[in-house]
Amino acid sequence: RLLAGLGLNEAQGQTLVSRDECRGPSAEVVALANPLSSDMDVLRPSLIPGLLDSLRHNVSRKNYDVALFEIGRVFQQRAPGVPPGGGSLTTNAPRQGSDLQTQNVSTRQDAGGTHEERRIAIALTGRRAPGFWSGDDRDAKFDLSDLKGLLEEFLEQFGVRGVTYTRRAEPTALLIESATIALGGKLALGEIGQVSPALAKRHDLRDAVFVAELNLDQLLARRNAAKSFKALPQFPSSRRDVAMLVPEATTHDAVLGAVRQAKPQNLETVELFDVFRGKNIPAGQKSVAYAFTYRGTEKTLTDGEVNAAHEKVVGQFKQALGATLREG
Repeated sequence: RLLAGLGLNEAQGQTLVSRDECRGPSAEVVALANPLSSDMDVLRPSLIPGLLDSLRHNVSRKNYDVALFEIGRVFQQRAPGVPPGGGSLTTNAPRQGSDLQTQNVSTRQDAGGTHEERRIAIALTGRRAPGFWSGDDRDAKFDLSDLKGLLEEFLEQFGVRGVTYTRRAEPTALLIESATIALGGKLALGEIGQVSPALAKRHDLRDAVFVAELNLDQLLARRNAAKSFKALPQFPSSRRDVAMLVPEATTHDAVLGAVRQAKPQNLETVELFDVFRGKNIPAGQKSVAYAFTYRGTEKTLTDGEVNAAHEKVVGQFKQALGATLREG
């Protein structure tokens, strides 16, 4: 319901796929002992191959703007005591009534057995808003920020908070640019990224393809569906802007981490509103600008109180990020 409300259409893929479609370590693939065809000889280790096939099916029929999600089970082969590798998600033991059992298929297993888990996957390609008939955004294409925004809104509504994104330095077999998704910076939940152009071309996809996959079992175990009421503010807010030079490798998450370390009183929101590279910006650096909103819950804050809290944030930026403030 939440994903459909975010504008996605639900897809339903095949549990049996071709080994050639599996991008993870081959030792983890659950192979059928007696496959009926070479196109359906293993149990899917991921929902992504099925979604890529669904995208190809749509694009081949001239439906170029597609946003899909799928909820389903995946299967992996594990040796005893060996955790998932190669960026794979954590797994759980099989359940009664699972896809593996209901299909009554025979698999090759080692001592580690076959493990399954439920996942959610999303795939986007084409135009962001194909319904627009005019305006600058009429032909705007999906990008990685669209997918990250969808995930953030879904997780917020689902009741999972404290999720972090850590960019990978190198491409993977599936993704040219990607990040791991974790809860509290420790528990792996999944991954997000752009499908490599070579793989997209194999599926006859002409536009960039963006995918994400999450462990649904982990999300269900750690969600907090309780809702709380927060009264509208009674007192006015005060805004302070910071424009600073930081190393090119500095991420938005690193900036937010520095803010958390500073622990400024009465800070309500932090918003990134500008990123600039180019004239008068040294090589290897970028200019970023943030807006900080301060508000008291019991009274109107004085300039002195706001400035004292804000100075803690600025000091932390200089110390933790090596930031240089831009004046004017």
